[in-house]
Amino acid sequence: MSKHHDLTASYGESLVTCEHQFEASYYYHQVREQCMNRIHEISKAVDEFTVDFTDESLKILELLYYDLEDSNCFDFFSMTKEEFEECMGVYFGEMVTSTIDEARWVVKEYPLMENKYVTGIEKGNLSLMFPHGFFNHKERHPECVFTLYHLYKQLQK
Repeated sequence: MSKHHDLTASYGESLVTCEHQFEASYYYHQVREQCMNRIHEISKAVDEFTVDFTDESLKILELLYYDLEDSNCFDFFSMTKEEFEECMGVYFGEMVTSTIDEARWVVKEYPLMENKYVTGIEKGNLSLMFPHGFFNHKERHPECVFTLYHLYKQLQK
């Protein structure tokens, strides 16, 4: 078996299993709602962060993530690192879908496994799937260079 096959299989196994598209859509809608509730709680505790879907709010959320990662303090918000990354992904998606014309949330079946579903945003021919938020964000981007902000700006084009 190839390394590529192992990666796609392990990724597929990590996805939500649903019998029908509407079940997956409902599941991911609930996840988005829960994450946004948590994001609002974070904004109450962090004066600099306002849930207003501005460029600045996205930068502050990403800076907060790096601070929490460096100090290993995600539990301050009663969250794990993975939960924070998921919430960060939802905030990014909500920002995109509320500020960029024609951008919308989508839920699609993972093409390599039956009854496994992913979620993300879509604008025209571009789809960005992130069912687990920005999983292992710091490992992929060791320095805070406002990756989410730059991705957002690319989607605005």
